[in-house]
Amino acid sequence: MYNKDLMKYLPLYWHDIKEMIVLQKSLGIEIGELDLKLKDVFSQCFIETATWGLGLWEREIDLKTDLSLSYEHRREMIKAKLRGSSTTTKEMIANVAKAFSNGEVEVIEHNDKYYFDIKFVGTRGIPANLDGLKHILNEIKPAHLGINYVFTFATWGEVKKLTWGDLKKMTWDEVRHLPMS
Repeated sequence: MYNKDLMKYLPLYWHDIKEMIVLQKSLGIEIGELDLKLKDVFSQCFIETATWGLGLWEREIDLKTDLSLSYEHRREMIKAKLRGSSTTTKEMIANVAKAFSNGEVEVIEHNDKYYFDIKFVGTRGIPANLDGLKHILNEIKPAHLGINYVFTFATWGEVKKLTWGDLKKMTWDEVRHLPMS
């Protein structure tokens, strides 16, 4: 419950009247609740803050609503679909993939073989919502082209630079995803 103090807006001579205090407190609770609801509705207008409004965004851009996905994954799908809503270009595909990987992406075309590579060069490992990325890219890419996904992990040459003391503090997954130098 959120309460707005409405008494501060009234002249001081009303502050000693019990009925006015009770009335203003009751109205303050109602106005406070309305204020919270207004802020919640306003937050649904923006993809980054939407929660229950994500379904409206998905319906607007013709995406299937999957409530089993996290808000973050659903937001990624919406943003990617919006980025990919014009003529498909190499840059557009890279932008869509960046939305899922939070890092730089290279798109390498193999036109003579009818496919292209999506190489994740800004971050290591496999993006958390790879299935979502595949779904969106399959919707926006030309139907005759295939996609090959290329992931980067730490190399043995990079790991060799670390001491056993460094490695002992890390999990295998942390070693595979060492920050890029």
